[in-house]
Amino acid sequence: MSVLKHAVAIAATTTVAIGVMATSALAQDKPLIISFNGPAGEAYIGKFIKGIKATAELNGYDIEVFENQFNQAEQDQQVQQVLAAGKKPDVFLWWPSDAVAGLGSLRALHKTGVPVLKINQLPNEQDKQFIFGYAGPDDRLRARNAGYMLRQAAAAKQARGEEGFNVIVLSYPHSYGGYGLSINAFNEAIEGSPLNIIGDIDEGFGQSNGYKGAAKLVAKVKDQGIDFVYGMDDAILTGGIKALEEAGFKMGEDIVAVGTVCNGDKQLIEEGKQYGTTLQSPLHEGQLAIKMATEYLETGTLENYLNFTPNPAVTLDNLETVALRGYDGALYGIDELCSGAWTGG
Repeated sequence: MSVLKHAVAIAATTTVAIGVMATSALAQDKPLIISFNGPAGEAYIGKFIKGIKATAELNGYDIEVFENQFNQAEQDQQVQQVLAAGKKPDVFLWWPSDAVAGLGSLRALHKTGVPVLKINQLPNEQDKQFIFGYAGPDDRLRARNAGYMLRQAAAAKQARGEEGFNVIVLSYPHSYGGYGLSINAFNEAIEGSPLNIIGDIDEGFGQSNGYKGAAKLVAKVKDQGIDFVYGMDDAILTGGIKALEEAGFKMGEDIVAVGTVCNGDKQLIEEGKQYGTTLQSPLHEGQLAIKMATEYLETGTLENYLNFTPNPAVTLDNLETVALRGYDGALYGIDELCSGAWTGG
């Protein structure tokens, strides 16, 4: 080989090597977001995960998701595994199973120096020092809208000259961060109306727990008369409606039910068994989380510490017309935004 050809060959090889190294460096420089949240198998969280993954990709991030089965001890273990592996992403997304019990894990994430964004559960006095902001639903707005809908139904009943305004509440676990905010806002919304809460049970999340909780509550207060039901989310309420029907009640006639989150069964509203809900989009929640992470990475701060997704009331009157624009600029219909049996599963 001539000296010239040898020099050209070396130059070509060097260029390729530099190109590979540059590509590798670019891949390594891709920002990383790590999210700690509940299981994708739960309809709402599944859509949230889709939202963060799609929006992360759109913004050029890598993302790793650690799912727990609504178990804070499991989530704590996942945090320890990530820290032990020495992983230091650009942002942590923190959706605790139990914000109080998980405070130690949040503190440990904060100590790494990596900024932490809290998701879904509003900050409290204990954890706000460890996060740079919040992205998720406004528990108070959601519950207030539920209260207004139930109040509207009660006013219509009163105008017909009918009696009976006892309310049972199918709640989140009372230790869950959103419970206190929700029940207080609901009570404020129905204040001054004839509505009267006679029972509040917190069996747990999901349809199965909603069913068990409602069955227990019916056995306890049925003799007082049950006229209205407030479910803190539609998954819980869906199970509760089944228990009430098995107890002999005709939903929409004997009892008026209102839920929130639209993570139950659309057909219940269409059939008149559920009066209304609120449109809480997990897709928006995921998109908003990445949007806030991006804002913080670019500016070092958030314009607003608390960042809420929309939560409009939904009844049979507007069921087929409600739509929201996503943080990605696309327009989504209600079936794309709600979870559970709103989209066929």
